Amino acid sequence: MAQLNSSRSATSATLLGIIACAIWSSAVLIMNLLASAFGMLRAGGLELLIGGAILISVALIRGDLPRIALHSRRCHAVCGTMWVCNLVLAWTAVATAKSSGQLLVTGLLNYLWPSLTLVLAIPILGKRATWWLAPGLVAVTVGILLGKLATTTETGLTGALTDFNAVSYFSAVLDALAWALYSNYSRKLSNPEGASAVPAYMTIAGVLLLCASSFSGSPHSPMWRDWILLLSWAALAALSYLFWDIGMRRGSVVAISTTSMLIPLLSTIITAVFSDHGISVSILTSGALVVVGSSICRRGVVDY
Repeated sequence: MAQLNSSRSATSATLLGIIACAIWSSAVLIMNLLASAFGMLRAGGLELLIGGAILISVALIRGDLPRIALHSRRCHAVCGTMWVCNLVLAWTAVATAKSSGQLLVTGLLNYLWPSLTLVLAIPILGKRATWWLAPGLVAVTVGILLGKLATTTETGLTGALTDFNAVSYFSAVLDALAWALYSNYSRKLSNPEGASAVPAYMTIAGVLLLCASSFSGSPHSPMWRDWILLLSWAALAALSYLFWDIGMRRGSVVAISTTSMLIPLLSTIITAVFSDHGISVSILTSGALVVVGSSICRRGVVDY
């Protein structure tokens, strides 16, 4: 009976992780809209502070707050740092994209994290690499390069270099790396009996971003519909971070990571549809290559 309950708990945790993946498919587009309405730092700070308040309220109702202390100091130091860096870099990446084409490329770069999560699982979680890993990484890289070439206003390599946005693109790559590190270390360092520390991490990140925004000044004047979007996204984002944390700590890392590989294609389609860039065969192909490459990477990382 205990084994059955444990299996059901793992299945439920895995399902929550998959739901988080579905929510994140629209993250790039919505974060860009909020950054345009509120300013990058203010939008990120408000979203995280509201989301943190929601999750802390849930934790208080469930009596989970004391169990956050069950995690080691090392766990909080490593995972907390990676989590805060991830959110700051994510907002920087989407807010500094200067065109719909750059936003699409930023999204593709950001979704390197499923592949990086699997690659980093080798040294961190003791997984084993197989020969499938190399062609998978090549496919992901080709997909991103194709997406860049497909979204430039000029043709060829010259256009791609001219439209290169170093701040946005490098922030997206570092964001993917930070999230991959967090996902693996939360699995390795967390106490299975401890409650999710995401409410605390989210609140800290929100306070830091809002404090930073107070020094930058904000010429933005958000309208009432912008506030509705902010509140809605803050609630969804808060739940997604909590669901992902539960899934990675208690569910099937393999199943969640595999499902997350569909996010680049879904995100590319959503961003293209609701931006002024539109969908083309090249853009869809680039998203599909990232998905296929990530799936191949999954075969390239196995247990001993």
